[in-house]
Amino acid sequence: MQPMDNDAIQAKCEAFLKGLGMPGFIVFGWQKDQTSPEATVEFGIVSSFHDMPVPAAVKGMTWALNDFVIKSL
Repeated sequence: MQPMDNDAIQAKCEAFLKGLGMPGFIVFGWQKDQTSPEATVEFGIVSSFHDMPVPAAVKGMTWALNDFVIKSL
C-alpha cells in the first residue's frame, strides 16, 4: 500500500464525515511511513468538519484534548 499524503487523508476524512449523513468533526493523527531506518519519526494530523457548528466543535475538541492529557500523564 502506497503511503498517502496529508491531502489524500484529508479528503478521506471529509468523505467519511459526509457519508455519515450528520454533522460531525474528526481530528485524525497517524505515524507517517519512514523512508530510511535513520529517519526521525514523523506524524501527520488533519481535521475535518462537516456541518458542525463552531462552538460544538470547539467544545468537543476541548473535551478530547483534556481527556487525552489526563490519560497520558
